[in-house]
Amino acid sequence: MVKVNFIEDEPAILAAVGVKISQAPFENGNIKDIYEECKADKKKSRELVNMIMKKNEHLILGDFLSCAIILEDMSRLSAVYFWRNVNANNLVFGAGIEASFRVIKPNRYNEAAGDLGKAAFEIYEKAVNSGVPAQDARYILPEGTLTRMIFSAPPRHLGKLASSLKNTPLPELKEIGEKIETLINEKFKLDLPYEELPSKWKFWGKEKIKDEIFLDYREKNHSLSMDMAVKGSLAMYGQLVRQRQILCDIEPLEEIAKSGIFVIPPSFPEEIKKDYKKIADLACKKQIEFIKRQDPNFAYFLLLGQRAKSMIYGKGFQIIEMSKARSEGVAQWEIRNAVGIPITRELAKYKELIKKIGPRCWREGQCKEPQTFKTKNNICKAFSQAGGNWKESLEELLEVLEEPYETFVIKNL
Repeated sequence: MVKVNFIEDEPAILAAVGVKISQAPFENGNIKDIYEECKADKKKSRELVNMIMKKNEHLILGDFLSCAIILEDMSRLSAVYFWRNVNANNLVFGAGIEASFRVIKPNRYNEAAGDLGKAAFEIYEKAVNSGVPAQDARYILPEGTLTRMIFSAPPRHLGKLASSLKNTPLPELKEIGEKIETLINEKFKLDLPYEELPSKWKFWGKEKIKDEIFLDYREKNHSLSMDMAVKGSLAMYGQLVRQRQILCDIEPLEEIAKSGIFVIPPSFPEEIKKDYKKIADLACKKQIEFIKRQDPNFAYFLLLGQRAKSMIYGKGFQIIEMSKARSEGVAQWEIRNAVGIPITRELAKYKELIKKIGPRCWREGQCKEPQTFKTKNNICKAFSQAGGNWKESLEELLEVLEEPYETFVIKNL
């Protein structure tokens, strides 16, 4: 059962809680314990938040209000579903941070994931122990894997989220929506009217998505408008929807299951690939079994590596920001290939935008590659090749940064 609670404090302290949530192992206590730790030394917490905003430019920490909801033991599926609704185009605003499976070892899954969860966790452990980075090993995990998050937003926007979650077929999402609605009534004494979101992520059905990019530009940055088809793993979408800027219309969950396509991280050795395919085959059988009886719990058996199609919609600086943040060599390889580089190539067709887009080493002529996930390894190929001082063309840079990867299909679904 998901635990949903409400906390109030100064924004910097709640932001510090978010920082800790993103990096603290689950074994180190729950969110309330993390909050008590941040509250006990407020000066240290403020310094942490200000340092991260200044040094790493994680400016979402400056978006926190003086109150937030905290969600413990929610499925990773629910977290992605929640975030997918938070963006400017969907008219929902808020700031939050989720536990990162790129740095935190997941340690449990919900009962609905059943035997698949146990088998997938065993292969995940095997992959990590064989040297596969955690950010890639997570592709093996089911969406029933449990996580946690903190989210801060004005009451009206919390109400919009509550309404959207309540109107889904999955009991967990309904429960989260109902609990958020109750907290709004109790803490703010507001009985907000129902507001429907402009877009929804469907569980059932099928939608046609054409492989195309449409970009309209009228000589001013804020005139930019973009619609783009994207294909990528649910792990990649977990990052993409947390941007909060673009609207990501992912195909219905049923269609993702029936497609049976999986992304293979390039770091997987042959033995892990074989194990991954076995888990994927088991996951697909479970998904179809539940779909046949119209049970929405099929979604918990989707693997993070399962591929989905979507249309993403962006406006103005949202698009430029996606180019800058997601084409960098330190950006996760799949989101760079599927989103950052394609957007950058489209924007590069306009000469007046050419120095406003793309990786920092291109825009500024220098880049000190940051340490990535507490390691001291340089992972950017362009940085290794040019020492952060790229002299060649933008297209040549993008070619260096592209990283090929494979997919496989589970047939006869």
